[in-house]
Amino acid sequence: MNLLSFARRPAVLSGLLVAALYLSPAAAENVPLLRPADYAAATTRQDIVPGAYELVHAPGLGAVFVASVSALEPEGGGAIYMLDDADLRLIRRIQLQRGAFALSYDPLRQRLFAGNTLDGSVTVVDARSGIVEGIIQLGQKGDSGRAEHVRMAELSDDGSRLFVSSPGRKGLVWVVDTDTGGILHRNEDTGLWSAGLGFDPKSGQVYASGGGIEEIAVINPVTGIRSGGISTGDTTDPDPSASQHFLVNLSFDPDAGRIYAADASRGEVIVFDAGKGEIIARIAAGKGLLDVLFNPVRQEIYATWRGVGEGDTAGNGGVTVIDAGRNEVKAKLEIPVHPNSLALGGDGDVLYLTVKTPLDEKHEAWREGALDSVIRFDLTKLPASWE
Repeated sequence: MNLLSFARRPAVLSGLLVAALYLSPAAAENVPLLRPADYAAATTRQDIVPGAYELVHAPGLGAVFVASVSALEPEGGGAIYMLDDADLRLIRRIQLQRGAFALSYDPLRQRLFAGNTLDGSVTVVDARSGIVEGIIQLGQKGDSGRAEHVRMAELSDDGSRLFVSSPGRKGLVWVVDTDTGGILHRNEDTGLWSAGLGFDPKSGQVYASGGGIEEIAVINPVTGIRSGGISTGDTTDPDPSASQHFLVNLSFDPDAGRIYAADASRGEVIVFDAGKGEIIARIAAGKGLLDVLFNPVRQEIYATWRGVGEGDTAGNGGVTVIDAGRNEVKAKLEIPVHPNSLALGGDGDVLYLTVKTPLDEKHEAWREGALDSVIRFDLTKLPASWE
């Protein structure tokens, strides 16, 4: 793939066409706002996991696995919680030496890969037995004595390769052989703050996203070499402080060739044409936007927003539901307090979500020792007002 760098173009499109391509924040306000009582019949909620982060569904095991962190410090310990995928009751708690933030699941070999962000490593776990198979150290220690952090961990469609991102000022991506645990490639040419990561099974490419001039780097999974890049065209100054966007998470529609990027800086989901590298739409989602997930069965996009930002820690968050065909917001679900990570059920009719308790003691919902939550939504039972 050639390097795709799309600078800001002159305003040659008509006003009507621009309006069709870019959904203004105001347009997202005229949609149903569902409060907890409105969607309670479609929901199961368990306040069960301390320090919950990412989660994955393992339909073959009838389980949802949730990554957990005991303390926000290196070697602080953590766990993976195995919950029943129907009622979210606890099946097993798998204790880890290192905190688990990211989580990826290989359904072919039934193995879990937990990203140990602060330790710069990945813990490999047999999902059936709960046995820890080992730790793959990726991050190198710097002058401070601390390892380079890791963030997202994504598997190739056959499970033979694990891709792991590092969100430093100089982002990087590792390619790992899952059979041997060996590092095949270390790519230090992925741009600024490479936080988001995804593998597109149709194109066979790896995408790493963050900020800077080219917010998305395209990486060849075989060679580990950067083969292209995608830019919004909004940032022209290489200084990190000038970055207009922070694409913190990615999701894909392989059949349509679309990339969905959660822009934490502006609270928008940006829709890209993966082949052309062009923006199709910008969709206002919510303050403190974090995760984004495409559902191919229902042709919907889900985006979590935490409802808080820098200097504002008093809000509550929610989930925005977007029609993937029209790139329009269908509904917003108000979910106290801070929705975090998303995962789809195997048939596409169930959505799982982790929800964080507030860290700020001044928040009205703060309680000492409170546990984070896991929510299961039966999407077929949600109010029909957004259909």
